[in-house]
Amino acid sequence: MCAVYELNSRIIRPGRRIPAWREGQAGHFVWAGFARRETLGWWKKQGAELVDVPAQRFAERSQRDHQLRWDDVPPGLVIRALIVEQTRTPLLKVVTRASSEEELSRFEHPRMPLLEAPIFSAAIIEPEPAPDSAQQELF
Repeated sequence: MCAVYELNSRIIRPGRRIPAWREGQAGHFVWAGFARRETLGWWKKQGAELVDVPAQRFAERSQRDHQLRWDDVPPGLVIRALIVEQTRTPLLKVVTRASSEEELSRFEHPRMPLLEAPIFSAAIIEPEPAPDSAQQELF
């Protein structure tokens, strides 16, 4: 499913705003979960759009020992995702596919992120800075 991924030596997790290419423009969207490749037709009928998520590596969490298993994203490929605009804020869902037998043995997880050639771009977009937990509101 892509428990986390790495971009420019930064680990990016679900729930964060992540960079993606949409309609040829870079943007940052909240990573709000996953969408199975098998249901892409349904998502498209709901108005979802495919986007490109540049990444250098991704990790799956083993269902056996809960450790992260890392692999590189081959050059020129992106993590496929979609943007859902059913709420006020557009949400990003990483597209997953069933693991092959070799991947299931290696990653110990039944789903993998879908890696594909970009629709828009594979160019690296700087992630937004992580929120500063020390910063407090003034009111």
